Amino acid sequence: QRHLASLAMTSSSFDTGYLNAQDATDLDVELMSTPGFSLEQLMELAGLSVAEAVYEVGTDGNDGKKKKRVLLVCGPGNNGGDGLVAARHLFHFGFQPTVVYPKRSTKPHFINLVQQLNDLNIPILDEIPATVATDNDDDDDDDDD
Repeated sequence: QRHLASLAMTSSSFDTGYLNAQDATDLDVELMSTPGFSLEQLMELAGLSVAEAVYEVGTDGNDGKKKKRVLLVCGPGNNGGDGLVAARHLFHFGFQPTVVYPKRSTKPHFINLVQQLNDLNIPILDEIPATVATDNDDDDDDDDD
């Protein structure tokens, strides 16, 4: 833990609040060292953090209403896995996530994450839709679709 604190203090990313690629890699290595977190645990924590951040900023203007639809674009790597986890949490937070996952991982954990989304009927697409409906469409109706 002392190393993590020194990493945060000496990192150039300390000023911005974001980790650069090398710092993120170093942090992953540190967190997965014995005894440490498994990759699956780190992915769950990261996905939950993403979902919580979306929940916090997901308000529609000043009326306080939450936007319901969220589009997540996920690749085959660990960040993509974070996105798959985030989609599941967002669903449980009351959002309507759609996942675009064009290059799917064949790793068992990723296959399990996709199955979890399928079990919740969360759409998983192979490509970004040509048109994406938004809450800002000029449709003049007041329904909460």
